Amino acid sequence: MNPRRFACTSIGAAALLSLPAAAQDPEPAPEAAPEAAPAPEAAPEAAPPPAPAADQAAVDDARDTGAAELPGKTYRFVGARYRGIVFPKFMLNLFADGGTTVYIHSFGPEFAIRKDGFEYNLGLWLGLYDMDPVGMKGKDDPEGAWELVSSELKVLYLTSDFLWSHELSPELALNYGAGAGIGIVFGDLVRLQSLPPNASVTDPDKYVPCAGQSAGPEVPGSATWWCDDDNDHYGTYTEPSWANGGSKPNIFPWLALQTGLRYKASRQFVSRLDLGFGTSGFFFGIGADYGL
Repeated sequence: MNPRRFACTSIGAAALLSLPAAAQDPEPAPEAAPEAAPAPEAAPEAAPPPAPAADQAAVDDARDTGAAELPGKTYRFVGARYRGIVFPKFMLNLFADGGTTVYIHSFGPEFAIRKDGFEYNLGLWLGLYDMDPVGMKGKDDPEGAWELVSSELKVLYLTSDFLWSHELSPELALNYGAGAGIGIVFGDLVRLQSLPPNASVTDPDKYVPCAGQSAGPEVPGSATWWCDDDNDHYGTYTEPSWANGGSKPNIFPWLALQTGLRYKASRQFVSRLDLGFGTSGFFFGIGADYGL
């Protein structure tokens, strides 16, 4: 080979070898990875469906463990009551002379239904209208008309108290309202004509029963006689009822205004103090109820 051509060839080969590799055989740049799509936003959680009524009642029962009462919830109680009724002499003297203040014991079961601070308190109770013999006569009757009157009357009442409460604390409340009902009257009302045992006795309560009609002396200062024949109230006489033409009532109304205190010691136990005035006079009472 010609020495000059060889030299040129060698120089050209060296030049090619000295070029950068990219210039010799360029490779395509790798494509950029596509951007990832943004993650979808999480949907808001749906509100839980309302609890069934039975489950809600269980929730309320779980909350209702103390003295406080839940709004809108009905409470029921069963228990007993006692009432002491005072029928004062001044009320009796509106219709008759004589008489005395009478204290009446009464008691019986009760059932209460209560909601949002208001209750119906139903009672079936017995009043004992017992009275020892006492001198009495009509306001317009003459002096010789004094009788010894005693009572073994009893009244079975069916009543309802309608009571609102003003809460003083979760346990203590002020009650106020009214009561109404009817009573069935039974038992004996004894009326016997009477006269003073001697001239020195002037208190009609100390008179004695007449032995019989026209058995007494003339009333002093009067043209009448003790033990006259105006009626037959002698011996073992008892007053007939209205149904039999007498003055003893068959029924007696109960109407009262009342107030008092209600103390709820726990979910199950309630006590009550009652004060009031009604058709039988003034009364006070206590009650104790158990929550159902």
